[in-house]
Amino acid sequence: MRVFATANSGQLLKSRAVRPSAAASKMAGSNSLPKLLAFDLDGTIWYPEMYMLNGGAPFRRDSTGAVYDSKGKRIKLLGDTMKIFSQITTDPEWADTQIAYVSRTEYPEWAIPCLQQFPIPGHPRGLTLFDVSLHNEIYPGSKLTHFKQIHERSGIDYEDMLFFDNERWNCTEVSKLGVKCVHTPRGMTAAAWQEGLSLFSQTPTAGSSSKVQQKHKQKQQHKAARVYG
Repeated sequence: MRVFATANSGQLLKSRAVRPSAAASKMAGSNSLPKLLAFDLDGTIWYPEMYMLNGGAPFRRDSTGAVYDSKGKRIKLLGDTMKIFSQITTDPEWADTQIAYVSRTEYPEWAIPCLQQFPIPGHPRGLTLFDVSLHNEIYPGSKLTHFKQIHERSGIDYEDMLFFDNERWNCTEVSKLGVKCVHTPRGMTAAAWQEGLSLFSQTPTAGSSSKVQQKHKQKQQHKAARVYG
């Protein structure tokens, strides 16, 4: 089930999950990829930010794919957002990774329908940015609360989460939980994406960690043999 919270509802709403089948994953059990990808919205996924809009919902998408609010203000995706989402929602190696939106916007009633206006290029089911998310923590307040909610529902360790946000202080705050964070002052660019992936490629896998521990134990035993033998 996909779960999302809004500022006005005061409760969690549920809908069907729409992620690709985990059975198709080529990377099952791998520690080289995050188990959850979390994205801020305003200034990270799109611009202008929701509070800057005069019209808000309903949003519309024209024949060229451009998205506008009710008064004609265009909302543009930043950087390489669509290329990144196309990769993580169509490549089988990402099938076991969940997607979350974590936003402090005071306009969740605008953010959600706006996400629904952006279909992901190349997706075989024509899903939108909203359709592929399993967690939507979109309401004002500390992002520590947002991530704690996601952690409690998903059971995913904070260390297995990767978060992108254009506000450095949000990254600083959330990183205290153990979440790996990437500051994105220019939005979701390819460079920011690669920086995030590198944080996991540098993380030792369980197997390599075990080998290191084994070597350390052997060294300690060797030293003991030299002292007491």
